[in-house]
Amino acid sequence: MMHRSKYLSLAIASVALGATCFAPAQSAPATGIAPRMPKFNLVATGVKAPDFTVYTPDDQPVSLSQFKGKVVILDFWATWCGPCKVSMPGLEKIYSQVKGQGVVVLSVNTWDQKPDFKTWVAKNSGVNYQFTFVRDPAEGDHATIRKESIAKRLYKVPGIPTMYVIGRDGKIAAGFVGSGNEANLTEALGKLGIKTVTP
Repeated sequence: MMHRSKYLSLAIASVALGATCFAPAQSAPATGIAPRMPKFNLVATGVKAPDFTVYTPDDQPVSLSQFKGKVVILDFWATWCGPCKVSMPGLEKIYSQVKGQGVVVLSVNTWDQKPDFKTWVAKNSGVNYQFTFVRDPAEGDHATIRKESIAKRLYKVPGIPTMYVIGRDGKIAAGFVGSGNEANLTEALGKLGIKTVTP
């Protein structure tokens, strides 16, 4: 009975969070009561977005600073994260509306293994998705990757997908955790003068 309550609690929490993948080490209380939706401590709006260097599937470096003067949608995801992949079609639909307005999607694979990233991108990039896929350079076991990742160190990512919108001035304009944030993304882009509608 205790195990059933634990899994029910996890399932309810997942729905409440808009479907988010957390580190395997975290666990929910086995009370049968869904935990309250946490308040995430993301990088605050108005703060200069921390610069970083990530890598393309063919190991070419890409830095956030290269996109100075553009609006950047920064999307942290992993190949093993179902909610991350659920959110991508909506992101693609929004990107198709805004790519001619000086908007870039930088989809950063994190908390993942390099071979898994390369295999997934080879099947999906340019086929299902037209935005840019890059990988976080952190390597090693899951705990090491999570601790040393750009996602965790610089962007306080609590779970994935986590998305940030960075304005043309290089400052954080918005941040969201979980899938199902298309309306929030559309609203954030609108405040930056980007015309789009929620898919």
